[in-house]
Amino acid sequence: MCAIHERAETLLSSLYTGPIRRISERTGLHPFVFEIHRRIQTGTKRIDHRRAPNPYPVDVAGHTVRFDVSTLAEYNRVSSFLEEEALIDEIVDEVSAGDVYWDVGANIGTHAFLPAAANPEARVIAVEPHHRNVAKLIRNKTLNDLDTVSILPVALSDRNGTAALHGEENQPGYGSFSLVNESADAVADVPVRPGDDVIGDGVPTPSVIKIDVEGGEIAVLDGLDGTLSTDAVRTVFCEVHQQEGVSEAAVERRLRGFGYDVRRIAERGPMVFLRADRG
Repeated sequence: MCAIHERAETLLSSLYTGPIRRISERTGLHPFVFEIHRRIQTGTKRIDHRRAPNPYPVDVAGHTVRFDVSTLAEYNRVSSFLEEEALIDEIVDEVSAGDVYWDVGANIGTHAFLPAAANPEARVIAVEPHHRNVAKLIRNKTLNDLDTVSILPVALSDRNGTAALHGEENQPGYGSFSLVNESADAVADVPVRPGDDVIGDGVPTPSVIKIDVEGGEIAVLDGLDGTLSTDAVRTVFCEVHQQEGVSEAAVERRLRGFGYDVRRIAERGPMVFLRADRG
C-alpha cells in the first residue's frame, strides 16, 4: 500500500476501537460507519493510484517486474497483491529450472510473471479467458521481455465449448470474472477446454499448477483428471472460493483422490488457499 491509503487505514483503525466501536455496534451505527470506512479506503486508493508510477515496479529475487496499472483494479492487484503475498512466495519458491508452471486464471499476470522472472529457466503458461486481461498479459509480457511466458486465452473446465463469463465490472485487473456466478452480468463469451485436451493439442504438461477460477475449481480438476492421475504434476496451488458455493472439503477430497497430500497455506475472508504436493 502507498502512503496515503496506509496512513488513513492506520488512523481509522486506531480511532474505531474499544468503547467507540462497542457503542457503534450497540446503537446499530456499525454498518453506517463501515460504509464510510469503505468509501475513505476507495478514495485514498484512487489518490495513491494517480500518484503511482506506471508501469509499476515490483522486485522479486533480484529482478524488477513492471506492470501496466492503468486501472484502479490493476493498481490494487499489483500494489498489495490482494493479500496473496504468502501464496506468491510459495509459488516462486516451488517453481525451478526445467519446470512448466501453469497459472490458471492468470488475470493480468502477477502470479505468472513474478515466478517467471525469479525462475528464468522455467516455462510459464498463463491461462486467462477474458479478452481485456489477455491484452494486459500481452502488454506486461512485452514490458518485461519474458519470452518464457506463453498466454493461453481459454477458460479451463471439464468440457469443450463456449460459456458466458460473468462479472460486476468489465475492466482489466478485476478479480471476480466467473463462469458460475450467473447473478452478475455476462461480459464475454469465452472458449472452454479441459486441461487434458489442451495438453493433447501440444501445450506442455505442467509440473506445477495454480488454480484461481472463481468457483470453477472442481471443473478444472475434473478436466485434468488424466494428467493429475499421473506423477507429472508435482504441486497444485488451489484457491477455493467458498462464497461461490465451493466446498474446501470437496476440493481437498478430489486432490487427495489423485494422490496428493493437502494443506491449507492461507485464507482471506471466505477464500481458502490450498497446497497439494504429490505424496
